[in-house]
Amino acid sequence: MKNCDSVGISNLCGNSLIMCYTKNMRKISIICLLYLITFSAFAEIITSEKFTYSIDFPEGYEITDMEQDETTVIFKNKYLLAHALIRVWPESKFKSADAALKDTLARIKATADYSDAIWRRQKCSIASFESPLLLPDGAAKGWGACIPLPQKKGYLSLLSYSPAEHYDDLAQVLISVVDSVLIDAGSFREPGVITSAFYPRKSPKSINLTISGKTIPTQVDSIDKEASQFVIDREFSVFSFYAANNLPEMYDAWVRFYRLLARDSMERVKKVSFDIYSALREDCEKKDPTSPEAALAQTLLYWSQDFHYERKSSSYDKADIESIPAILEGGSSDCDGRSLLLMCILKNCSLDSCMFISAQYSHALLGVYLPGKQGQTIKVDDNEGGKDYIVGETTAKNLTLGMISASMTDRKNWMSVELP
Repeated sequence: MKNCDSVGISNLCGNSLIMCYTKNMRKISIICLLYLITFSAFAEIITSEKFTYSIDFPEGYEITDMEQDETTVIFKNKYLLAHALIRVWPESKFKSADAALKDTLARIKATADYSDAIWRRQKCSIASFESPLLLPDGAAKGWGACIPLPQKKGYLSLLSYSPAEHYDDLAQVLISVVDSVLIDAGSFREPGVITSAFYPRKSPKSINLTISGKTIPTQVDSIDKEASQFVIDREFSVFSFYAANNLPEMYDAWVRFYRLLARDSMERVKKVSFDIYSALREDCEKKDPTSPEAALAQTLLYWSQDFHYERKSSSYDKADIESIPAILEGGSSDCDGRSLLLMCILKNCSLDSCMFISAQYSHALLGVYLPGKQGQTIKVDDNEGGKDYIVGETTAKNLTLGMISASMTDRKNWMSVELP
């Protein structure tokens, strides 16, 4: 490989020229090595259109080399001593993801501990590893995963690594990269492959919710609260690097933090969402025959306003948000946890929803797309026509959709957190 800053990578890839990617869900062309690569300081979901995978990278990862046929891509973080390598193997070359990952790591003479994971209803493989060949100045240590791609497009092997002596400081970032792989639309709404391997489903746990005077029996998994806290702690550690260093990407890293929490929570509250919808649907149709969706959103907004209010943590080294499963089980909550919960429930009920966060106001709001509904709105994707999402205040009691404090109405101070 020409101009490659790694040693031994030629075992995995060849010359590098051109690759077409989608960034922030918009198509762009990246010409590597022949031209200077510059990523803008925005949250980056990078997608290979050829192999239909995406990676929701932490901010600062840049492509440093790639194959013309897109089978190999190498990334490096411009702020951290963190690297990533993607290798797509033909589906015909291996019988399993485990075999593909073991072959990938054998090529760089890595020692590894392997585990299986069931993710997206497929058997995947993950590993912690150490290799003497990935970096020119010493051993590399990190995490890897191999995932079968849809439509038999091959096996996606992803290695996320750092110099071995810096691994302890960067382990959370390296795991976050692997856990942010997406291979289809459904994986945008499901815990990542690493989280699924560490916290496989255990057993249903029954809970009762009281909404609009109705007791709604439902279930979460007994592992959900612990698994969600793992994601919160990990992603807060990643975000904290950008915040502590006041980097230009700090706010985009903050949005990514909530986006990954939403992604992890969607599947965990899927049954809860359907049980709520089934219990409230008829009443909502009676309350607002022309827009039962608005009635549902308002009913859930009133419900969240009655939660016990308490900040999760006042410490700067811990995330100030309760996990969604913990809130459902009766835990305390703040504005961001409530907004995230309602966003996930409403999206599971097929309502276009998001959440808004503001550093200036130290606050979070629910956003619901309800055309024709009157009240305060915030436009998302203003430069592309966008949509006006009516806001919901989850912490002040008895406020209806579209009502927020007059001191918080400056739209430029709000950032949206969305899932596809």
